[in-house]
Amino acid sequence: MPVRRQGFQWQVKDLGQLPPKRLDDLSKHPQSVFVSGIGNATVRKRNRTAKDEYIVIQYVGSTPGIWPNSGAGWVPRGFINFTIETTSYFTNPDDRPADGLSGSSMPFPVTTGFGPAFTDYIPIDVPPNTNWDVTYFLANAIVTPTEDYDGGDITTWNVVGV
Repeated sequence: MPVRRQGFQWQVKDLGQLPPKRLDDLSKHPQSVFVSGIGNATVRKRNRTAKDEYIVIQYVGSTPGIWPNSGAGWVPRGFINFTIETTSYFTNPDDRPADGLSGSSMPFPVTTGFGPAFTDYIPIDVPPNTNWDVTYFLANAIVTPTEDYDGGDITTWNVVGV
């Protein structure tokens, strides 16, 4: 069986195809980096390994940072998790899906300011004939969508002087 290395970079940016409320879904529930339709996640069907494929995911990362959660220095405080069939890789003690690995513990790109917290890879094995996915959760919400504005309480003021 041949071996090959592949990489995938998911980016969330304004491509003009999504309403702001859809982007807000990132901070409510983990979203697939392949099939969610957010950013460049435009794959049409779920990932499933073929009967002659075996995948080992060696490294994932996301934008590092926890604070600030608003303003010019905003960072996403994102978390990555893996789903193999119906099981999440990172779970809470009660077996419910957890947020996953934070971007500060597994950053992308790796810089002198942020390096991986683990000294070795965490191999995620995806055997043949298996449904799998990588999800992303945004803990610092994106700016509130303008559709949510109710039209109330507008403040006015005057600026005087030079």
